[in-house]
Amino acid sequence: MSGWFNVISPFMTRFRISRARRIKRAFPDIENRSITDIGGSLHFWSLVKSEMQPKQIMIYNIALDSQFDAANLREAGNIQATVYDGKHIPVDDKEIDILVCNSVIEHVPPGDRVGLAREISRVARNYIIQTPAKAFPLELHFLMPFLHWLPRPVGRALAKFSPFGLVQRNAMLTRQFFDEINLLTAKEFRSLFPEGQLVIERFLFIPKSYLIINKA
Repeated sequence: MSGWFNVISPFMTRFRISRARRIKRAFPDIENRSITDIGGSLHFWSLVKSEMQPKQIMIYNIALDSQFDAANLREAGNIQATVYDGKHIPVDDKEIDILVCNSVIEHVPPGDRVGLAREISRVARNYIIQTPAKAFPLELHFLMPFLHWLPRPVGRALAKFSPFGLVQRNAMLTRQFFDEINLLTAKEFRSLFPEGQLVIERFLFIPKSYLIINKA
């Protein structure tokens, strides 16, 4: 999906930089602290390094694509990446200083989300979790209005006509990607992390993303 990333990256840059500034406000001394990023990417950290540069970043992902090749990791310097099973974060209780999870939980099967939320609460002393808002009229993964508000079978059929589908030109991949994504309401998201503070990112006064910030 690297081609699609190149399409949406300019669109998302503003929001990611804004989110980095919010993280920096929550943790002003972040340059002296370590971050664990669940489901993260080198692209995100490269984009926001002008806003924040943690001392160390560990990325856990269920698979490592070409962005994590040895040359890119050497260039990143303070970033390491490893594969995990998507369910158990292989660290001890409260071992992680700050955990970040950007636009991941909407890709997790609904039946597994409570387990992931409990695992995050187990391992992290502080965390910031972000997910796109279901209330936002543009489905940001596909850049298609109202796609996520339609009945699932209808949305699945129409996804191939979205900018994502037209760029990928692979109907099976597009259907699989659509089936993977289930956006959350604010209430659903809040219920997973009741101990954290809900923050709403808005665009044109409409909720665009939800964040949960939990500080020890």
